[in-house]
Amino acid sequence: MLVVFVIVAGALSFQLMPVDAYPDLSPPMVEIITQWPGHAAEEIERLVTLPIEVEMNGAPHMVVMRSISLYVLSAVKMTFQESTDDYFARQVVFQRLADVQLPSGVTAGLSPLFSPSGLVYRYVLESPDRSPQELKTIEDWVVARAYKAVPGVADDSGFGGTTMQYQVLLDPTRIYSYHVSVPQVLAALAANNANAGGGFYSQGSQFFYVRGLGLVTKTEDIGTIVVGNNNGVPVHIRDIGDVTIGNAPRLGEFGFQKNDDAVEGVILMLRGEQTQNVLAGVEKQTEKLNHGILPPDVKIHPFYDRSDLVRLTIDTVERNMMVGMTLVLIVLIFFLVSVRAAVIVALTIPLSLLFAFILLHGRGVPANLLSIGAIDFGIIIDGTVVMMENIYRELADRHGQDYTLHEVVAAAARDVDRPIFYSVAVILAGYLPIYALTGPSGKLFVPMAETMSYALLGSLIFTLTLVPVLASYWFKKGIKEVVNRPYEWIKNIYAGQLDWCLDHPKTTMIAATIIFGSSLLLVPYIGGEFMPHLDEGALWVRATLPYTISFEEASKFAPQIRNILMSYPQVTEVGSELGRPDDGTDPTGFFNCEFYVGLKPYKDKVWQQGAIRTKTELTEDLQKKLESYPGVIFNYTQPAEDAVDEALTGLKSALAVKIYGQDLQVLEDKAVEIKRILSQTPGFTELTVVRELGQPVGRRRRKSSRASGSLTWSSA
Repeated sequence: MLVVFVIVAGALSFQLMPVDAYPDLSPPMVEIITQWPGHAAEEIERLVTLPIEVEMNGAPHMVVMRSISLYVLSAVKMTFQESTDDYFARQVVFQRLADVQLPSGVTAGLSPLFSPSGLVYRYVLESPDRSPQELKTIEDWVVARAYKAVPGVADDSGFGGTTMQYQVLLDPTRIYSYHVSVPQVLAALAANNANAGGGFYSQGSQFFYVRGLGLVTKTEDIGTIVVGNNNGVPVHIRDIGDVTIGNAPRLGEFGFQKNDDAVEGVILMLRGEQTQNVLAGVEKQTEKLNHGILPPDVKIHPFYDRSDLVRLTIDTVERNMMVGMTLVLIVLIFFLVSVRAAVIVALTIPLSLLFAFILLHGRGVPANLLSIGAIDFGIIIDGTVVMMENIYRELADRHGQDYTLHEVVAAAARDVDRPIFYSVAVILAGYLPIYALTGPSGKLFVPMAETMSYALLGSLIFTLTLVPVLASYWFKKGIKEVVNRPYEWIKNIYAGQLDWCLDHPKTTMIAATIIFGSSLLLVPYIGGEFMPHLDEGALWVRATLPYTISFEEASKFAPQIRNILMSYPQVTEVGSELGRPDDGTDPTGFFNCEFYVGLKPYKDKVWQQGAIRTKTELTEDLQKKLESYPGVIFNYTQPAEDAVDEALTGLKSALAVKIYGQDLQVLEDKAVEIKRILSQTPGFTELTVVRELGQPVGRRRRKSSRASGSLTWSSA
């Protein structure tokens, strides 16, 4: 009954247990985003970022605070202790944010509650007829709101398209002739675009509300707003300028395939939610939007879905587990020379895993590539092999004799139960130091330790209970031991070498010491990875352009790179993100252009028959083509891996060197010097200095002595 319960409950737990490719390694973070249209980075830093930093300094449980000030945008990111509740951290920030003194009309807000690895779904809005501005409007007012209603979705960050604005283009000549100032125009527009309440009144037996309708509904309404008067004649907006529908200044652009100006949506998963459940709801919402809500000519086309990576992770783990169990079974048959004994031992592997799944699911621990893929089957069946081998030997020694099967099996099990228990306890003790790890390393390795510990515990239980029971059923006719000639040959060689070692103890110890010392000399040359590498079946290419590049010039660059990427037959879809989204969730500039590159399955004949057969060969060939762009630095990674790297380093890189100080010029000089030293180190490629200085700025200085000024250009 115990085995049946474990099989049923374990299989159910495995189906319900959340699975993700990578664990969320980021600590609790809160990001304050503030936008001040039209203002340069210096004003943003001095009047927005600095006051926020001063007020947030000393927040409870805060570990580190970083900020970046760009044109229009201020982003202040605070990292808290691992044990801090996410909502407590946000509440603390909310309370302090109310005391920050910001310029008039500037409001700070918090970024959605998501982790850097929470970018789980990307889509593009497609229409044969509609303009990017129309698609952007549909994204902001229809699609994004629908996705935000899905449980587990923190936000839908739109990228690309132009934001529609009602604009009044003033004519300086007409303003002067009507003696109207720009502040008058701003005040009139603000005062004449609102509805007003007038209370209520009763007439006869009827009750009426009174409303004053002043909200503009079309461009003609704006033109009729009165700004002032000229000799008793009202001056309207249409008299001093033109009212048009335009767009806000662009901070970024999204391109997809051959479409240079498309509209993208990025689904951000709420921190702590499970990827599988959230994506299931998102996919249902996509079907609903495509077939029941959006206009017939507008469709949502998903081009990145993290569920594909989850399925790839599950397939990879299952394949590795099956291969591992098969190899273990073959080895057991070879050494035990009994298929039945080998099967009994091998059965403890899936049963132990099912037992571990029950406990993991009960504790809410998600499975990932490392926690499941790192299970060592040899360690799991170590005690089972000892138990089975002892039972097998005791029965073989009594071949041809009269004995009670149950008594012999029970006695053989009692002979080794204590050594097996202690050996498993020692192995479990080896995992205890992992539980002392904190931060990203703890989040990464503790689930692995828990999975392995639960599997060992299950293996111990089944070894002491199930294995003797199965042996008593499967070996009722007794055992006649078969001579294993290959094993006997190996055993004889070992016996001869052992005798020589015992006869020459000093030589043996010296040789062992030399071998051990030689192995230590190789340690510095052994590479290491913090995260296991999982091929996501896609590429993420980042191009770092000159920091002074304009939007117009950068927007010419992105289509050229997309065309190069699409020229490869192994590539399915290509999307480019230039600059940053309007909501400021990814603080960067026009110098940053990132490309999503979808790849065909590696089983496709394109990979088998073409000149390029691996992803490494693809990136190498791609780099050769992209070297024709001088001054542009290209980096290659994967979508989810890129997000995890950014969570660990705080930058768009897997490895970063950070320099702290007061003088930006000194810091930049030191950064260039460090880059020069690192470039001489073997293994380092694609080194980039994140520059804070050098952006051209036009400064107009007002002279108080007379009503005039001067305009100068410099670099800041």
